[in-house]
Order: sequence, then structure tokens, then C-alpha cells
Amino acid sequence: MINSILLVDDESLFHLVFEEVNGLLDIALNIETIYSTEQAEIMFKEWASNPEKRPDCAFIDLNIIGSSIDGIELIRKLKTEYDSGVVAGIISSSADETEQARAVEAGAQFWIVKTDEIEPRLESFKADYLGFKNKTAPFKVYC
Repeated sequence: MINSILLVDDESLFHLVFEEVNGLLDIALNIETIYSTEQAEIMFKEWASNPEKRPDCAFIDLNIIGSSIDGIELIRKLKTEYDSGVVAGIISSSADETEQARAVEAGAQFWIVKTDEIEPRLESFKADYLGFKNKTAPFKVYC
């Protein structure tokens, strides 16, 4: 089981769906949800002085309305500026292969395509999580 997850997504309805599926699948003990990349960057800075607040995993939407950067750039910052060790990936309705290549380059470990059938994708991610955590699993797209 994952101790904690950070979800960065601008859709409040998706926050509810994600939390409900998490509960059904028993994926994580705690989920923190935020709505912008700016909020995420504030959290990243707080982790430097308070590492126990760092989540095990971050699911980041590709296009977050009202944010100054996209989810891929947020992952790049997470991986390069904050060296957090957090398993991180994109969760998006897009399945664009060019964007997926950008995500890999930025340090993303997975890409989950959002659809009405998100449950099986999250269940597969849960099964693969230890490989991502141990950095033995290759980038994977769940569609």
C-alpha cells in the first residue's frame, strides 16, 4: 500500500472520483488534492524543511487551467529542483505520444489516461507501484 498520494488537478469532480476509486481499491492511506501547479510548488518547498510531509506518489494533470506551467514542467521541477524521490506521473485525458515523450524526458514514471473507466488503470498502477518506487519499472502508459 502507498502511504500518501498528492493529486494535482484542476477538476474538482475528478478529485472526488479519484478519492472514491482509491477507497475502493485501497491504494493509499492518505490523499492530498490541490488545484494548481503554484500550490504544488509551495508544497515542494515545504518538503525541504519537513520531509515527513512528502507523499510517496504524485499524480499530476497535464493541463491545469489557470496554472503558469503544465504538468510535465511541474514534474521536471519536482525531479530536478527538489530531488524528492516521489514517484510521479501524468494523469490526463490526452494520450498524445509526443506529450508522453516529453513526460519521460522530464522524469515522469507513468502516464494514466483519464476515462470513465479509471478504476482498472489505477488498479494496474497499484500493482506496478513498487517497481516505480524502486526505479526498476520502465515508463508505462495506462490506457
